Amino acid sequence: MQHRMPDEGVVVYQKSSQCCRCCCCQPNVDWRIHNYKENWSHSDQLSMEMLIKEDAPYWGRCWSNCWPGFRRITYTVYDGDSENGQVLFKHEKAWTCSNSPLLMYTDRIPVRCPWCCCLPYLETKDANGTLLGTSKYVCDKFMFIPKFDLFDNKGNHIYRVQSETCCGGLCVRCRCFENSGQRCEPNGRGVMKAHGNCFRIPFLIRKPKEPFEPIGDAQITDVWAGAFHERCTKQEMYAIKFPVNMSPQDADALKKTLIGMTLLIDITINEQDH
Repeated sequence: MQHRMPDEGVVVYQKSSQCCRCCCCQPNVDWRIHNYKENWSHSDQLSMEMLIKEDAPYWGRCWSNCWPGFRRITYTVYDGDSENGQVLFKHEKAWTCSNSPLLMYTDRIPVRCPWCCCLPYLETKDANGTLLGTSKYVCDKFMFIPKFDLFDNKGNHIYRVQSETCCGGLCVRCRCFENSGQRCEPNGRGVMKAHGNCFRIPFLIRKPKEPFEPIGDAQITDVWAGAFHERCTKQEMYAIKFPVNMSPQDADALKKTLIGMTLLIDITINEQDH
């Protein structure tokens, strides 16, 4: 395997089953990284590329449902499908506040409140501990819209990652129809097209300054992992389409940081729903 990241994108597939997550039983969540395929279907066998191992303290994982994204975490990325492989890079964060702490349950529905202080982040570092880039959760006047900023190793703001919005920027816009106006139907083609646009909310990778214009079709999409994985083992799957025209000297570091951004999206937005 080549250690440099693929040109087009990657698929980040959750390895750990979350069917056993309950109360204080919150195991570490590991992931696999596969090569990206545009017209992917569940009959395809995606090649194994890298393994992501989470290391977080038990107490922090215990409270991950109540305080998403607050725990200290180290994600170590290995070459191959086991911890015996070479360490390629890491994603790390210290203890922070949660972006959406739990207030109460109403008829089993969690009520959460946005929080705008000491927010979650992930630092992406190479195997020697050198900083490659940083992903940060962002809180602004539109506090109910999840958004993230990506910075390079010099602190330069490179990308804003955010879903589409409606109602003057107050609400997340769900994509239930194709741009052509035709209703989406599963067609055996790529999950990003068949499921991502119909049932999921893609996080578009955008330019760093207002009006935060999308960069082509670059996005991080929570895609359909299949009925068994979605319903039984509750495993997530994300497709990352990298931006085009990345600077050659920075491209590899930014792609690895976008993988960290994907993990940050999961622990702040999706993980607590399981």
